Amino acid sequence: MRRKRVTGRFYVFLLAILVIAFLIVRPHLRFGTREAIIEPGSASYSQKTDAVIIRDESVFSSGTIARVEYVAMENTLLNAGDTIAYLYSTGYSESELERLEDVRANIQAYHKTILNNIVDNDLNRLDRIVDMRALELKSLVTHQTTGNLLSLVRQLESAMVDRQDYMRANQREDLNLNRLYQDESTRMNSIASWRTEATADEAGVISFYTDGYESALTPDALDALTPADIRAVIAGNSLGEGSSRLTDIYRLVDQDTWYVAILTDGRSWNPVLDQVYYLQFEGFEDLVFSAKVTRVQKVENEVLAVFLVEDPMGPMIYQRSGRVTLSSELSGLSVLAEALDNQSGQTGVWLFDVPGGTFVPVEVLSNDGNRALIQPQAEGALQVGDRVLIK
Repeated sequence: MRRKRVTGRFYVFLLAILVIAFLIVRPHLRFGTREAIIEPGSASYSQKTDAVIIRDESVFSSGTIARVEYVAMENTLLNAGDTIAYLYSTGYSESELERLEDVRANIQAYHKTILNNIVDNDLNRLDRIVDMRALELKSLVTHQTTGNLLSLVRQLESAMVDRQDYMRANQREDLNLNRLYQDESTRMNSIASWRTEATADEAGVISFYTDGYESALTPDALDALTPADIRAVIAGNSLGEGSSRLTDIYRLVDQDTWYVAILTDGRSWNPVLDQVYYLQFEGFEDLVFSAKVTRVQKVENEVLAVFLVEDPMGPMIYQRSGRVTLSSELSGLSVLAEALDNQSGQTGVWLFDVPGGTFVPVEVLSNDGNRALIQPQAEGALQVGDRVLIK
């Protein structure tokens, strides 16, 4: 059998095959260093995670309060100096107030007796106002009408005080009546000795509901906040040392400045200071808050990020923790993920400005495994079109 002679054309064909194969596999081979070009880039970010709310609020607590007479309405804005409540210290007895009301009832009854044959139109008008307010309050309590219960109670109290003042100013010379007025004055002085007026030190929203975290979760304590603290609050566990003997009476809240702390996996998300995100709490889907990253703490593979919110908090005044959707449209510099390197625990890229390159530390905004969105830690250290080395 005659052997075929190998021609030069065969070697040319074989060489072409090898060149094509090399070009295909070359990107996957590492021969020393390669280069990549920095490009403009953007990415959408969205994640659901647990969050803890930290409010700028002042709490009034006491261990000597026996009774609170609320004056301010819950969840309303107060100005500095506005009355919040009347506080009755330990030693005050409800029986004192009951005896005062009994004395006032006796005064009213005695007035009607001695004035039975005397027509007093002003007193009759005041009596009708009291009766009308009392009927309105009864209708509201029995759900026959709708309205503001606290407002009606105040109107009734005001009408009763007006009637009492009129009766006191127009008292007749009667020994029995004078004795009753003296008894009323004694009871009032006794009650006043136990009562103090609580007023707002500054403007804020008032709330008489507390959850026990107010003294531990404050803006001043943000730098000391740890991942363990966040996990404890989310789990409903207490913070701090033991329980206090003081009772929280009320809190005054700055509704326009508050914080949200979240704990998440640092391998999938790396927040950067001053980045702006949108927060939407589960159960409050009609509210979207704009939040700025104000603190970042990285512990191993966890990231504790604190956001500053300067939108009115609304119903979040009663919320301490919950699930939140964190979203943002990120923009930065896009580079091949292979170009990222780590030097002494710092992530960065090698800018090809000198032989061997210069290491530039960066923050990684997102990384899908193929390309990474980065931001240099030093402003202006990297630009679109710069070449970086892949080592």
